[in-house]
Amino acid sequence: MTGSHHFEVVAWRADRRLTLYVPGIEASTTVDDPRAADDAVRELIADLTGFPSEDITCEIRLGRPWRSGA
Repeated sequence: MTGSHHFEVVAWRADRRLTLYVPGIEASTTVDDPRAADDAVRELIADLTGFPSEDITCEIRLGRPWRSGA
């Protein structure tokens, strides 16, 4: 996978699910199984951008998309 389109993804646990937020396109999705996170977020990005999912790479980090008190 060459990953000609790279996206940062922020993930956090909420209600027994993993929320995945892509700041670059201001979109999110959720998964029940963290092992499905990469595929789910790449499909979300592909659906919204039209990029082929095989050309998308993601760097998923745990955190929140905002900082309190900053």
